[in-house]
Amino acid sequence: MCKPAALYLRCSDERNDGHGAVVEEFTITYGAVTHVGQVRTGNEDSLLADNNVFMVADGMGGHNAGEVASLMAVEHLREAAGSIIAETDLVQALVHANEVIYAESMTNHLHHGMGTTLAAMVVLENSTIVVAHVGDSRVYLWNEGALSRLSKDHSYVQELVDEGIVSIEEARTHPRRNIVTRALGIDADVEVEANTFPVTVGAWYVLCSDGLVDEISDADIAKVLERCTSPHEAAQALVDAANAAGGRDNITVIVVSTASPDAEVVEPVEVPSSSGADDTDPAGIPVVEAATAAEETSPAKKKFRFGPVLFWSALGGILLAVLVVFAAYGRTGYFVSFQGDDVVVLKGRPGGVLWFNPTVEARTTLTRSDLTDSLALEIAGEPTFSESSAAQTYVNGIRDEVQPNPTTTLPAVVTTTTSSTSTTSSTTSTVVK
Repeated sequence: MCKPAALYLRCSDERNDGHGAVVEEFTITYGAVTHVGQVRTGNEDSLLADNNVFMVADGMGGHNAGEVASLMAVEHLREAAGSIIAETDLVQALVHANEVIYAESMTNHLHHGMGTTLAAMVVLENSTIVVAHVGDSRVYLWNEGALSRLSKDHSYVQELVDEGIVSIEEARTHPRRNIVTRALGIDADVEVEANTFPVTVGAWYVLCSDGLVDEISDADIAKVLERCTSPHEAAQALVDAANAAGGRDNITVIVVSTASPDAEVVEPVEVPSSSGADDTDPAGIPVVEAATAAEETSPAKKKFRFGPVLFWSALGGILLAVLVVFAAYGRTGYFVSFQGDDVVVLKGRPGGVLWFNPTVEARTTLTRSDLTDSLALEIAGEPTFSESSAAQTYVNGIRDEVQPNPTTTLPAVVTTTTSSTSTTSSTTSTVVK
């Protein structure tokens, strides 16, 4: 589903060059498009293009969850837009949106675990632009044929890039490129990254979800922008390029232009949504609402955060350590017991520990019928010993009591002597019973 939109505003950029105030006017125009892509059946992206406030939100958590989180983020920023006059205001609005989304996920089991990444931009009256983001949704600046990023991904592969482990190009195809280290609504607290820049007159600002950058490189984005003449054409062309490259995820793009009022303006052509709904808000401004949910169930978005990965890895390590301790405890010590009617020495703990059952250390010649009632009762109590030799001594004592051996005279040691050598031989026979 594609919904382009455009809005025209005129702002005054007043800057002091040391010789007096210099007034430079610029006109804000934009194009915004969202598309479900070529693989997924539902769109979890939402976007906001309202006067001077723009946002792309990329939901995660599956059907009826990811799209809910992204829409809640968009609607919360829309409500707060009128009070944003500085960078701190935008950050506070997004922090509050995080609290609202997190509370919903904690109280509604259908939305448990939902979250959203986002990229937001606000053009302020003092002709500055505030850019904020959480996760791997991005903001680019396209100016005089050069494309640069105004945001840095909060992701696992970005950390690998920062550490010099992988290159930017390798990061695009890394098997863990879908792991984000920050997202709105996942935790009670979130760190929003924000920066303020002066307006670059004549530039284009591109906000997008990872559905764009996972399919086409920054160099390909620059090639598409270079051949476009309007923000709407650029937004549509970028979405088309991502779909042509595979469209494995939802794709959302907003292109905002801060052109000189003398520049030629190309009017965008409004394309009705597939639902046929009117895309005009009560104020008469055509804006893009959140993507309408598909009727069929969409698969959960395969996006992960690095924080939970570390948590579960640590928890797994703790459980493994506990298991090792129990295994060691379950395999220490010895005890004497019956196995059927036979008296045996076992290694381990009586009854076993978890699934670590005792094993037979030694079998004896004693049976239940050899024992007196008191000895049988004593062995049924499974007496324990710290060492195998102690258990063997205990069994030997019982054996000597119930099976006394007659006195045996061993043959004498035989010594054979010759004129050149002397050899002494002896034989000792041991029977383990």
